[in-house]
Amino acid sequence: MSSATLSAVDGALTSSALVAGAGGLTLLGFGGLARQRPLRVFAESPWLYVRLGALEAANLVLFVGALAIGPLPVVVALHLMAPLLLLAREIVRRRRQPSALVFVEFVLVGAAIALAGAGEPEVGGATQAVLGCVLAIGSAVCVATLVSSIARESAQRATLSSAGWQLVCAGVAGSVLIFAQPPSFPTAGVLVGVGALLLGPGFALYWLGLRGLDATAAGVLGLNEAVFAAIAGALFTGTRITPAAIVAGALVLAAVVLEQRSRRIPVVGGAALMPVGDR
Repeated sequence: MSSATLSAVDGALTSSALVAGAGGLTLLGFGGLARQRPLRVFAESPWLYVRLGALEAANLVLFVGALAIGPLPVVVALHLMAPLLLLAREIVRRRRQPSALVFVEFVLVGAAIALAGAGEPEVGGATQAVLGCVLAIGSAVCVATLVSSIARESAQRATLSSAGWQLVCAGVAGSVLIFAQPPSFPTAGVLVGVGALLLGPGFALYWLGLRGLDATAAGVLGLNEAVFAAIAGALFTGTRITPAAIVAGALVLAAVVLEQRSRRIPVVGGAALMPVGDR
């Protein structure tokens, strides 16, 4: 819901810090009520939350920028292609060998970007669609790093306070953009509401869920956002969804699902199957 709402709010790009800040302060408030000692949580690992906050600020700016100029279903799907990026990192580090399945996955993503551009009939629409996809991929890089970090840290940390500090630090890091183009009071109110009511609770649930999931599984489950954001955008914000955008979004989702199926390979000697990431 936060993705769909931000795609329809003018001025969200320079004011995304309000969304993060409102969500973070809301979670810290509830963390205090739950006796999670937010100040103590931050003092234990300040640089962790500063690093997560900086990544989240970059993610928000890139993602909101992509939402502002790109086709919604494709942008959200590309934003969530963290599993493919984790795969690429494994190949570069020689933890996994290239294969036909890997090649097909990347071809699907490339076709989705090309289709997104070709599907925009307006003058200049194709360029904007492709640029939106590029920004969304940059956002996905941030997401991949964030998911990996949170998956490592979430089990031993207070959920509400930790998620809250991540968002507060993101809000502080991105606050300089607000001065470039200050939002109107109605826009600021909408953004604060989106952060407090949608983004903040979503982050708390994400931190809680990653206590029992690895980064790849979380990436797959997160793909539901692509479908729900597109539907919510069409129903509540009047966002136009073209057939080309739907097909392109489906290609991205297919690529990530294919990657999840390919991660289970036979172990030499006839042993039980095991995920590559668990070796």
